[in-house]
Amino acid sequence: MNASVWGYPRGDGSFGIRNHVAVIAAMDNVNPVARRICESVKGTVPVCVAYGRGQFADDLAQHDRVLLNYATHPNVAAVLIIGLEPVTTQRLATAVAAAGRPVRALDVQSAGGTIEAVAQGIREAAALVVESSGIMRTPMPLSELVIGVECGASDATSGLTANATTGLVADWVVQAGGVVILSEIDEIVGAEASLAERACDPEVAARLLAAVARLEALSAFQGLQLWPLGEDNIAGGLTTVEEKSLGAVRKGGTSPLREVIGYGEKPQRKGLVFMDAPAPGVENIAALAAGGAHLILFNTGVGNPVGHSLSPTIKLTGNPATAQRFADNIDVDVSGILTDGQTLEQAAERLRDAMLRVVDGRMTQSEVLGDTEVSISRIELGFMRHLRQHAPELLA
Repeated sequence: MNASVWGYPRGDGSFGIRNHVAVIAAMDNVNPVARRICESVKGTVPVCVAYGRGQFADDLAQHDRVLLNYATHPNVAAVLIIGLEPVTTQRLATAVAAAGRPVRALDVQSAGGTIEAVAQGIREAAALVVESSGIMRTPMPLSELVIGVECGASDATSGLTANATTGLVADWVVQAGGVVILSEIDEIVGAEASLAERACDPEVAARLLAAVARLEALSAFQGLQLWPLGEDNIAGGLTTVEEKSLGAVRKGGTSPLREVIGYGEKPQRKGLVFMDAPAPGVENIAALAAGGAHLILFNTGVGNPVGHSLSPTIKLTGNPATAQRFADNIDVDVSGILTDGQTLEQAAERLRDAMLRVVDGRMTQSEVLGDTEVSISRIELGFMRHLRQHAPELLA
C-alpha cells in the first residue's frame, strides 16, 4: 500500500486533488453569470445552485453552510462569489475569508447588469487562476483522503457487483487511515439495524437509528410512502426495498461506523462515517461534496450520468448491458464479475487503481463531459417554523 499520493496543500492543513477556482453562485438567479464567466476562464468551475432566495431558519442555515463548505473544499484553491445583491454576497465572502480561503466577490446589481457582471467576473476569476496556478503538489498522506460513496439507478446487479466492489475499496481507504462517507438515509431503511450493530459506540448507533426514525416520522406525517422502488429499479430486477437497502449498504464496506453527521457537514472522525442526506443522486452528491469528499464513487445499475463539479465522480457499473450502452459515461466496468469469472478482489483492485489515477489528476467522464450539477436539499420545516414564529395567523 502506497503511504502517500500527491495533492495541493491548503492553508488549513488539508490537501486537494484538484486546484480549481470555484465560481460560486450564491443564488439561482445569477447562475447564468457564473457559467458565462467559467466559459471564458480556463481553470474555473461553476457551482450553480437552486434557490438561495426566500429561505428561512434551518433551510437558510443549511444552504449557507453548504456554500461555505464548497468554498473551503480541499479541491478549491480560491473562490469567486457571485450574488444578486451586495448583502448576501458579502456575507458569504466574509465567511470564506475568515476560513482562510482566497476569495473575491461581486454582485450583479452593483455591477449594473449581466454584461458588466460577466466582464468584471472574468477579470476577477482570471486573476485568481493566475495566483492559484503557483500552488505546487506535494506528498499527501493517504490518511488525508476523503471519499464519498453513492449509488443511483440501481438494479439487481448493483449489490452483487458495483456496490460490493466499492465496499472493498472503502475498507482499503479506512485501513489507510482515510474517511469514507456513506449516505442516502432513505436507502438504508430495512438495513439500518445491521449498520447500527457496527457502530463504534452506543451513541453513534443511537444517532443512526434516530435519523431513520425522523425520516419515518416525516413520511408518516405527510402520508407518504417514502421508500418505493423507482421504475428503473423495478425494470432492473429489484423486487423489494430491503433488497435494495442491503445492496446499498454494501458500498460502505465492513468497517466500524465511527460517526453520524448531518447534511453537508464535514466529518470529525476518521473511518466510516454516515451522513444523513437523501438518496436522489444530485442532492446526495451535493451533500457528499459539501462534506469534503475529494472524490465520489458513484455506482449505477441502469445508468446515471451526473457528477459534481468539485468532487470528481467516478462512475462504476457491474451491468454488462449498461457498460456497453452507457459507455460514454462509465469510468470503471466491473461486469466481468458476472460474465468472465472476475473476482470481487480483482474488481476492487481495478477500481482502486482507477481511483488513484483520478487522485493523480486523471479526469473522470463526468468532468470531461461537463455532466455536473448541484442541488442543495431544502428543509420544509425551517419555513414552517418561521411562519409559526412570525406569522402564525397564516397557519390558522
